[in-house]
Amino acid sequence: MKTAVLRVNIVSIAQGAAAVAETWADLSNFLFNSDDGLITKAYPTRKEREAFQKTAEYKMIRKLLSDAMQGGKLVEGATPRKSGKFVVRLPKTLHEALELEAINEGTSLNQLVVFKLAAQVRPNVIKIEQVREASV
Repeated sequence: MKTAVLRVNIVSIAQGAAAVAETWADLSNFLFNSDDGLITKAYPTRKEREAFQKTAEYKMIRKLLSDAMQGGKLVEGATPRKSGKFVVRLPKTLHEALELEAINEGTSLNQLVVFKLAAQVRPNVIKIEQVREASV
């Protein structure tokens, strides 16, 4: 009984989210984000999510998303707002090397990786800006 009530509540919450979502991508993230999406929180294990995917309620939620993608008030082809986080899979040896470097530098692993990425991205941004200015 608890499972049936949970599924009905999820559909109700999803319907409310669809009514206020600015874009279909935002709705999709709200529902399916792997960290804090509605479905992920309600069904934290893979087995639970697979079971939920076989229900009528899941089909209703997929239809909400499909309808949002088809048009309506949501922006066609929209991209979600960036959260500022993403997952990167690394070889264990690289992960360990970065952790050691962060410790030696007296900083967090996150700050070290952000610094390293920014140092690599910034020169490319400058090159793109120079190309744009030259073509004007």
